[in-house]
Amino acid sequence: MADINGVTLNAGSGPTVHYTITYTKSRPNNSQMTYHFTIAAALASSGSYIHSGYALLCTITVNGSSGQVRIKAPDNDNWDGTAPRYRSVTVTCSSTTGNTTQGVRFRVVSDGRLTLNSGVIDNSGYTVTSSPLLTTACGAPSACSVSPTTAEGNATLSWSGASSGTNNTVTGFEIQYSDSSNNTDWGSWTALSTVSSSSGSGSLSVAPPATRGSYRRFRVRTQGSAGSGYYSGWKVSSNSVRKNTPPQPAASLAASPSVYSTGPVMISWSGASGGTSPIKGYMLASRTSTDGSAWTAWTVLETFDLSASGGSRIVPASDVPGTYTKYGLWTIDTLDVYSSEQVSNTILCVAAACDEPVIAAPKNGASTYNPNPRVLLTTGAQPNEQVAQVKIGTGDWQDGVNNPSLFSPSGAVGGSAVVMFKAESQSAGTKTLTVRCVNTDFEAPSAEISRSFTVLTSPFEEIAANETKVKASHITALRTAVNTVRNYYGLAPGSWSEEMTAGRTEVKNWPLHILEIRAAVEPVIAVINQYSTASGFAVPEPDWEEFGTGRPRAAVMNQLSELILSL
Repeated sequence: MADINGVTLNAGSGPTVHYTITYTKSRPNNSQMTYHFTIAAALASSGSYIHSGYALLCTITVNGSSGQVRIKAPDNDNWDGTAPRYRSVTVTCSSTTGNTTQGVRFRVVSDGRLTLNSGVIDNSGYTVTSSPLLTTACGAPSACSVSPTTAEGNATLSWSGASSGTNNTVTGFEIQYSDSSNNTDWGSWTALSTVSSSSGSGSLSVAPPATRGSYRRFRVRTQGSAGSGYYSGWKVSSNSVRKNTPPQPAASLAASPSVYSTGPVMISWSGASGGTSPIKGYMLASRTSTDGSAWTAWTVLETFDLSASGGSRIVPASDVPGTYTKYGLWTIDTLDVYSSEQVSNTILCVAAACDEPVIAAPKNGASTYNPNPRVLLTTGAQPNEQVAQVKIGTGDWQDGVNNPSLFSPSGAVGGSAVVMFKAESQSAGTKTLTVRCVNTDFEAPSAEISRSFTVLTSPFEEIAANETKVKASHITALRTAVNTVRNYYGLAPGSWSEEMTAGRTEVKNWPLHILEIRAAVEPVIAVINQYSTASGFAVPEPDWEEFGTGRPRAAVMNQLSELILSL
């Protein structure tokens, strides 16, 4: 079928009407076409006419959509002669393809008061042709994201769902980025890259911000063959990538023991934490020194996986006496980023530590009346030169070098040496005694030996000569006290030939009881004097008071009580 533009149609008879049809067209969008029709209506012969009472109505239909225009009005519209009368009508119809023919129905009907055959027509034999489709912008990607969201190096930006526009095929993608310190407040967009592609999806390796802990987001738009005026809008990434922050080193790192003769040693730490990535593990290294001042470079001992913030490891240590060692610990995150180091305390390898000493007195849990209690000890067998150290409670360590007045012998002693320590004045109460020996070459201590003992107040009643009557209770008090002291020095209780009973025990047996008590005291003196004969430490052999005659003497009783209090 032919295009209707410029076509003249003959309609009816008596008279015949000629309709010459022309049109212009426009495309408002790629779904519709608008056609603007001009109709020139003229009588076929000069002597012809159509007057009042006759009317003509024109309907033009294109692809189901119609427009109407009145060709002739019934009144005040008289047609005479062949002069054309011009009418216009516009039709907007569906049209989704360009340069495509669409059928046209041209129909004129008589709708006046009088029936008219002239000008009546119904013709569907012609077409119109649609305009080319409009050029449209490309479609932006429907999805855009970056992975991973925390990165030490580059991440991957991915997008998909981009589309071509009409007369505008995809030719590539433009990428920009914007940075933020808090993932909320963003800086301006900065051009990053252009990727040539005809696909609706793509990816690009992208870097996080240079500043650790900062965030970077991206946006992508589709480029098309129709030029920049028809690029898509921007699609902003649904997430951002953050520059990894390094992990934190352990808050504390301790090596123990601080002084040792043989390894290995224990390393313990706590308080490490990840940065923007969790902890994966640690690197442990050591360095040594011969003077505690100039240090070697770090030597890596091991790298191990451990996600906990703290822990402990058994590690090797130098076995060369006089060598100082420090340990360094680095936290490693899941992106293999290392923290700064945490450095341990210094430990020292020394010659073999002393063998542990032996405490002869006090017996654990025993009691004494002496406010300056004696400690009897024997040093360990090795080494040949060592210093005995004693501590009571939470006090300071005291030794024969720095506290010579408290030790016999003072100064350094050999292996298996007997030593007496005589404490400074102690208040009454239970005490904890700790003893060790220290190698004088490298200050390597032995194991610590502890005892508990109690300092008692005097249990004795004052006995005045010629005033106080010696009673059974006084003898009983001496017996109890001497056995208390014997127990302190690890001796068995003394035995008594007669039970003391007030009002029944005969006074005449008093010397026998005193002799028994003296006999129980003398082994204590012997034990003490085995450890020292020095003045102030040893107990002089007693010059026992004479018994005399008659009733028991106060001097005899007081001599014993005073002696027991000094043991």
